[in-house]
Amino acid sequence: MRFQSRFALLAAATILSSPAFAAAPIGKSVPIPNLVQQVTIPHSTFKLANGLTVIVHEDHKAPVVAVSVWYNVGSKDEPKSKTGFAHLFEHLMFNGTENLPGDYFTYLQQIGATDYNGTTYYDRTNYFETVPTGALERALFMESDRMGHLLGAVTQGVLDNQRGVVQNEKRQGDSRPGGLIQYTVQENLFPSGHPYHHTVIGSMEDLDAASLADVKQWFRDRYGPNNAVLVIAGDVTAEQAKPLADKYFGNIGRGPVNNPAQATVPTMAKAKTVEMKDNVATTIIQRYWAVPGLLDRRLAALDIGASVLGGLASSRLDKIMVRDEKIAVGVSAYLQPLQRAGIFTIQAQVKPGVDPSVVSKRLDQILADYLAKGPSQDEVQRAVMSEVSGRIRGLEGVGGFGGKAVTLAEGQTYAHDSNFYKKTLAQYAAITPAAVRTTMQQWLRRPALTVVLSPGERGNYA
Repeated sequence: MRFQSRFALLAAATILSSPAFAAAPIGKSVPIPNLVQQVTIPHSTFKLANGLTVIVHEDHKAPVVAVSVWYNVGSKDEPKSKTGFAHLFEHLMFNGTENLPGDYFTYLQQIGATDYNGTTYYDRTNYFETVPTGALERALFMESDRMGHLLGAVTQGVLDNQRGVVQNEKRQGDSRPGGLIQYTVQENLFPSGHPYHHTVIGSMEDLDAASLADVKQWFRDRYGPNNAVLVIAGDVTAEQAKPLADKYFGNIGRGPVNNPAQATVPTMAKAKTVEMKDNVATTIIQRYWAVPGLLDRRLAALDIGASVLGGLASSRLDKIMVRDEKIAVGVSAYLQPLQRAGIFTIQAQVKPGVDPSVVSKRLDQILADYLAKGPSQDEVQRAVMSEVSGRIRGLEGVGGFGGKAVTLAEGQTYAHDSNFYKKTLAQYAAITPAAVRTTMQQWLRRPALTVVLSPGERGNYA
């Protein structure tokens, strides 16, 4: 289980054995906006009487069906003293139900499921599996059972066991070199009381204090059908799926309406540098900014801006700092989009023997020049094509982490719009160098959080 969608441009090649055949004409380039207009996931949507949103997509190229259930709850919805509850419940929901006791993975394997897992993130919890067409009804029964018939199987022993598993995951993550940086970033970028101030994994103290009554109430308040989206995608028709959805989910009672936590994008009062030490091979310099979230139209410009700066092999930072000046052994710039906000990160791994202050200064010089002049049309075109092609490539599958089922569920959960993916692709395709320059200036000229991680003995940071 993890805490936590990409157009393959296909060409058909024909080998001609006889010179009598004329050479095939060279295809003309098609503008990206025209390409993305052709991307569509036909589907139908309906609601059950208990509020469950059901989305059905037909794809009969293989005898499999993807089932994906998204719950509109994540770590940002956890109140003070209950951090880590969303992730803890992901584990509990894989540990058996009233009708299917024990490990859920065992039952999934028995029906030939693939691409199955569950993830928890700041804004949602999801479960998904791809099954043979003949096992669809069994998969729907299993998902409905943990939505409507879970609590009878959550005993004190089960809670203690899964609490221990989650806490061990936390220890493993924290023990990795640089594993404590996440806490520094969340706590400094987002002020106390902000939904993103704490990490998905939560605190040991809150997990220790979680009582059986606490976790059962958490489930009752947030995991009702009216706070969920069910997507059925693959070798099935809407006419087949609708009575099955009603059969297995229709008798589950509504829960309270979970109104996801709202949040603004904070700006730090002034720049801040945090120095840390850990068992790393070389000094790592990281800059962080809080930026707009998934539903903001400026997100695409920030994402493309990050790719041009440090997200592609041809990026500015790679060329200057790694290949030309050879003062860094690795660089990156990327956007971590969340529903209400996002985190923009720039990172440089200092080449051994080079003064980190020289690398830090050069990083700022390159960024300042980039913000002042903006990217070229060619840079933007490469970055957009990389992003768009990756997203659409994921749509070739019906399930898994980035297939059609996940894409439809994500849009419905975050934006109340299962076609949100089309709007997102259109925004990327329409990006211009001027839009990237203006948006990057607006958000990256604000004070940054800098974390400098140097080789040495780890301090008591968390």
